[in-house]
Amino acid sequence: KGPVPQGQALAWQVGGRRWMAAGARICPSCGAAHDSFRFHCTSCGALMGDDYSGVTHFEVLGLEPAFALDLAEVDKAYKDLQRKLHPDRHANASEDQRALVDAHSSRVNEAVSTLRSPLRRAGYWMELHGVRVLEEDQRMEDMETMMEVMEVSEEIAAASSQARIDELTRENKEKVAAM
Repeated sequence: KGPVPQGQALAWQVGGRRWMAAGARICPSCGAAHDSFRFHCTSCGALMGDDYSGVTHFEVLGLEPAFALDLAEVDKAYKDLQRKLHPDRHANASEDQRALVDAHSSRVNEAVSTLRSPLRRAGYWMELHGVRVLEEDQRMEDMETMMEVMEVSEEIAAASSQARIDELTRENKEKVAAM
């Protein structure tokens, strides 16, 4: 047999030898190839390995990558995965399989806690797009500027009208332009 047309399969046999596309994830139980991360094999239902390299929090939960998320969708994906990965469903499995379930559950929890939090999601989104954020070498060293930023933040929080916020915005633009 020759290769199966692209998009159809990630593994094929040629002359008795098995070939796989780069990045294919192979089921340890039945050998089925998957083009993306899965917790369970879609062919036989067995647990897949815990190689999360290159797997985003969105992929873990089966969600389309987007900064603006419907938290109900995040929660639904979380509950569905937790039900499938619940320890009681794997009580009779081997110790290795139970450890794998624990690793998968931990990865799901990490993904959900990041995507549920707007601040953590923003940082994660920026990192996915190549922008470093919240790293040690990005600390503000100029205490005077830091105090001014904090004061302006407090003024914005205390602003009681859009007109006051617009005024603060104009003032800050003038300060930045003067630098």
